[in-house]
Order: sequence, then C-alpha cells, then structure tokens
Amino acid sequence: MCLVILLGVIQAGLTQTTFTDVTIEAGINHAFRVFQGTFGGGVAVIDYDNDGFEDLFIAGGVGSDAFYKNNGDGTFSNITVQAGLAFNDTLITQGAVSADVNKDGYIDLFVTTLASVSFGNTIPRASDILYLNNGDGTFTDATIAFGFGELKTFSTGAAFGDFNADGYPDLFVGNYFDHFTGDLDKLNSGVITGEQRPSTDQLYINVAGKSFINRADDYGVEHTGFGFGGVFTDFDNDHDLDLYVVNDFGNRATPNRLYRNDYPKQEFVEISREMRVDFGINAMGTGVGDYDNDGWMDYLITNIAVSPFMMNRGQDNPFLEQATALGTGFGSISIEGGGAVAPVSWGCNFFDFDHDLDLDIFICNGALNPPGTPNPNLFLENNGINFEEKSTAFNLNDPGLGRGSVTFDYDNDGDLDLFVVNQRPTENAALIGSVKSKLFRNDAATGNWLKVKLKGINTSTRGLGARVAVVAQGHRLIREIDGGSSHESQNTTIAHFGLANINIIDSVIIHWIGGGTQYMTVVEANQMIEITEDTELEIQSPFAEGAIRIYPSYFTNQVTLEYQLPKFITHKVVVLNEQGKEVDVIVESEKSFFGNTVWDAPAYLSPGLYFFVVYADNTRYVTRGFKK
Repeated sequence: MCLVILLGVIQAGLTQTTFTDVTIEAGINHAFRVFQGTFGGGVAVIDYDNDGFEDLFIAGGVGSDAFYKNNGDGTFSNITVQAGLAFNDTLITQGAVSADVNKDGYIDLFVTTLASVSFGNTIPRASDILYLNNGDGTFTDATIAFGFGELKTFSTGAAFGDFNADGYPDLFVGNYFDHFTGDLDKLNSGVITGEQRPSTDQLYINVAGKSFINRADDYGVEHTGFGFGGVFTDFDNDHDLDLYVVNDFGNRATPNRLYRNDYPKQEFVEISREMRVDFGINAMGTGVGDYDNDGWMDYLITNIAVSPFMMNRGQDNPFLEQATALGTGFGSISIEGGGAVAPVSWGCNFFDFDHDLDLDIFICNGALNPPGTPNPNLFLENNGINFEEKSTAFNLNDPGLGRGSVTFDYDNDGDLDLFVVNQRPTENAALIGSVKSKLFRNDAATGNWLKVKLKGINTSTRGLGARVAVVAQGHRLIREIDGGSSHESQNTTIAHFGLANINIIDSVIIHWIGGGTQYMTVVEANQMIEITEDTELEIQSPFAEGAIRIYPSYFTNQVTLEYQLPKFITHKVVVLNEQGKEVDVIVESEKSFFGNTVWDAPAYLSPGLYFFVVYADNTRYVTRGFKK
C-alpha cells in the first residue's frame, strides 16, 4: 500500500512539470475551418469587459468565429452571439487583433478576412471587420463608419501600433493575393509563379479615434508580396515603432521587409538588405523577445523547414542569423510511428514559461491542408547558452494543423499558458484526435514572477508598443506590449517576467510610446501591478519647432492635415479665407503634440486661397491650400 501511495505521489509530481491540455474542461470547442485549403487562422487575447480575466476571440475561417468569455474559474463561455460578434458567416475570417481605437476605455476588435464564400473560379474579395466595444458586453460593427467598408482585400495578419505617437493606435494589414483564380488547396511555387499576383499591404492612420486612412504610399511602405502580416516593434531602441513585414514565397516575389520609423518625420525607410533581414522564404509569422537579456529585441521568423533567428546586435549593426548556432532551426522533425517531416511553422511565441529569467520559445507547426500530414509543434527551452527541443517532455508536441498561437495567464496564477489554433483537416482522418484548437495550462512554472499592466492616458490605452523593463539583482529584463504578432494573432498585453528566486524588484521602468519614461521602485514579486501613465511627466517633444502641412495642397472636397507642436499642449485648428475670416473650425480643443485629421470642405466654399492655422499657447502655425 505504501508503495502504491508513493508511486501516486511521484506520478502527481511528474504531472505538475508539464503543460496540461485543459481544452475540454475549460469549455472550449473550436476548430478553424479552411475554405478549400491552407489559410488561417488566428486568435486575439482581449479583456473585453475589464474584469481582470482575459478572454479569447478566435477566427473561424469559413466556419463561425468564436468569442470565449473567461469566467474566472478556469472555464470559458461561448458568448459570440450575445456579444454581437456573429457578424456574417459568408465571410472567410483569418486573424484578429485588438486595441482601444477610440480611447473610450474598452478594447475593440479588428478581424481580417480572406474573401467571401464563393463556389466559382474567382474568389471575391471582402472587407476586413472592425468591431467597436460598446462597454456593455456587446460590440457594434463599425467597418463602414471607420473607413474599411469600400476596400476589398485578401487579408491575412494585422497589427496595431501607434507609429506616429499621437496616442491613437494605428494599424498595419498584410494582404496576400491581388488576383487569384483556381483552388487554394493547390498552392505551390508553380501556381504562385503562374497567373497569380501578389498584393499590396495597408498602413492605416487612426484619425483621432474616428476613422482610419490608408497612408502606406505616403509613408514609404511600398511593396507587393504574398503577405502574412507584420509586427510593430522598436528594433533600434529609439522609442518609436518600426515595422517588420513577413511574406510567403519570398524567393518568388518579395522577400521580408524591415521599415525603420524615422519619427518625427512622417516616413518609414526600408532597410531590409543592409540589416540582413530580407529573407526570401515562406515566412508565416514572427515572434519577438530579448532572448539573451542584452536590451535589444530579437526575432524568430517562422518558415517551412528552418525558421531564421534574427539576433539583434544593436547600434545600427546588421542582424545576425543564428538559427543553427542557437538550436532553433529544424530542417526536419520526427513524427510518431517513425519517419520525419519538414516543419511547416506558423505561430511563434517568446515567453519565460519556467520563471528562470530567460525567454523560451514555442513554435506552432501545421502541415499544409491538404494533405494535412502530422507536423508536431516545437517547444524550445532556453538553457542560457542555446535552446533545447523539449516538446514531448512538456506535452506540447501536438501533431495537428496548427496556425496561430498566443500566450496569456488565463487562470491568473502568475504563469503564462498557451492557446493554439488548429485547423480541421480537409482530408486525412488520421489527424482526427488533433482537430480541435487547444488550451494548454502551464503546470511547469516554478519561482517568482511579476506581471505589469499598463493604462495609457495620453498614449494608447493599453500602451501598445511600450517598453517595460524590470531591474533586479543585476538582471535587466525587457518586454514589449504586443499589438499583433505570432501568426495572424495577438498575445496578452500584460507584460510578464519570471524572476527565479528574486523577491524584490529594484525598479520597473516604462518607456511610453510618444510619452515619457516612468519609474516604480522597490516592487514585491508575485503580483500584478497596474501602472497608469503619469501625465505630469516633463514630456519633451521631439520637434524643435511647430509645423503644419496639408495634402493635397490643391483640393476639391477633402484635405488631410498633419501638424506637430513643440510641446504637449491644448490647441485649436481653423480655416481662414484670404481676408482672414474664419470659415470653419477643424479642431476645437485638443491636447497633444501631434495631430492628424481630415477636413471635408463645405460645399458652399468658393474656389480660392485658404489658410490652415493651428493656434497653441499664443503662437500660430500656418500653411496654405487652394480650393479648385
């Protein structure tokens, strides 16, 4: 009897050292359904009701989307219909990201769509979807109202990030085909290099939380490619958000692209080749994290076969590709029953699963669909020198058709759990046991931890793109607040730090995008702290003096204005005629040091010269335009 009890205790201890599949007991029942084959899907972590428990929105493909409310007791409830998110089953949804686009304190959803369901030879494009959070547990479709209704795209991944630092989250949307005829289940390099055409991506500016305008060309984000999205990230540590774009079939069309944000200039500069990150591969997604704690963000780009690992050397030095040296690159992986396959990798997540002060990596794999052969996921533990593959040991070697993956602490126990989107195979019944998407509870973490939740005031509500640093006992750990990464997905926006045996953190440092640097000292471990942006900080504008510009300068009906002020200040924007008479007020009273807005010229306005004036602190900034 004693031996039986002892074995039971040992077995119980062993079960607490892995990730546990809790999908069924959590009440999640989801599988992404592809249209014909291959594409999708993603998942976004979102606390839609601000109750402190993070929820999940999961794209459904040709099937229904699913919105799962976290009940706070380890279970989820599907409230898709009640929340108003069962929009249109004729749309083929792909991925999802979230942000408080209108800064009302509630997180909104953006869902990418591949197309409308069609049974013809040509696949009709569809609009992406913006859902506004009403704050009462429901969402409203704001696609048309915010400017997304007219543009029909073949969209894949998206990302939010305040790249112009005006406090409102902007948006990047990756697109795949500009033109496609045929069947999506027959994609290969021959099909791609045939009659199919790559698409252009969109870079949307958020206009004061009221609408979005595509400004990709104006900002220099000009490329075509078979796009799977991109990430906003500060790769060069200059406190603005740069953009890295991943493209499929990069050797046949356009390789991956790195755009440096030259804020306060209103432009991105393409520096892919000189930074040695212009990989011509089948890029699917991106993981972001400082794996070696040197203060510079590193990146893993998922791919078919070996996924490049971009080690950031900082100080304008080119990235160094280190997949082989670090043990993260796999040309093949073993499958149950013998044999091996090339990994087809999609999602990717850096996270400190075991609280030992360094970041580990999860790579979500899934074969093309069809044929849908087993393609187990990879889990790479950081040992301080390189990475060791331990997916089997940690129960994460699911062989399903994985796509998007995210980390979040769904049970609020202080460690990061995993959610993986799996596709339903279009054939191959052997995969039936791995059809469903999976929630893996982290039962492997030991040691102390800290979670940091941001509340922006002048900056974006959740501080998307902000840099959070923890300094403790000689260690300096950094995290970026995710606005969209992995594959067509978005992780938690709560920064998580494993702390080993450290009980007291010397300091927590926040670098707000477009704002100041904020400090908190002597913080106890094993708690979540919420830091509200200090609006009384001495925020220094990057602009030496104020400026305003408009385009087009010769206009008929509509004018876009951009202006920059020397400090964070309340201001007014008006239009004057040649006689100096005020004809319209564009901005009545706002406080910022950067503005971007659209003015609709009144129909009664006669042709002629007009002045656009920003009044701020007894100073005015003027430019002129001519109405045709």
